[in-house]
Amino acid sequence: MLTLFFGLGAMTSGSLDVTDSNLSAPLLARSINEVLFAVLSAVAFTTILGTVSGLIMAASGAVAHDVMTNVLRIELDEHRQVPAAKIASLCVGLVAMTLGILFRKLNVNFLVGWAFNIAASANLPALVMVLFWKRTTRQGIIAAIIIGMLSSLAWILLSAQAYRDVYNLAPGNAIVPFSQPAIVTIPLGFVVLVLVSLLTQRSRGSPA
Repeated sequence: MLTLFFGLGAMTSGSLDVTDSNLSAPLLARSINEVLFAVLSAVAFTTILGTVSGLIMAASGAVAHDVMTNVLRIELDEHRQVPAAKIASLCVGLVAMTLGILFRKLNVNFLVGWAFNIAASANLPALVMVLFWKRTTRQGIIAAIIIGMLSSLAWILLSAQAYRDVYNLAPGNAIVPFSQPAIVTIPLGFVVLVLVSLLTQRSRGSPA
């Protein structure tokens, strides 16, 4: 509700370009008072910094502990996990900055929607089915997560919005017809989970 009023206020006050809805709250604050603009910008900066640093810490810990130890089967003690986590955090930060530069023309709210689309496509089928379907297997969960994540990411990269704002290509040449993939990729994740779980019933005696 507040986002709607912020945008409407910024548009009617003339402080916001109606063709670009980014930063409506800071621009509206600047049109009222410079001190309010400074306070709002500081709050936004600290919020973004805290979120990004938390995500980088979580990603580096997952790489150093889960991926390298459980997936790649690399034996690391606590002393060796620390430099591995540091390297992983540096790589994650560089990837994030690169993506931020590439997608700088896109609306922030639109990017948040993309993030939720990818997260929902990867996680929702696994979370729902492991709770409500007893025949769910570990292989089915893994397949649903991988397919949901990759399909939603590929859908976004092939959408008209990405063609226009990222690749600087004609949006009419986009392969997929719309930009939000969840309506397709979430059901796809459910289908993949069910099929893989049914195919792996014999190899696993009990549900995941």
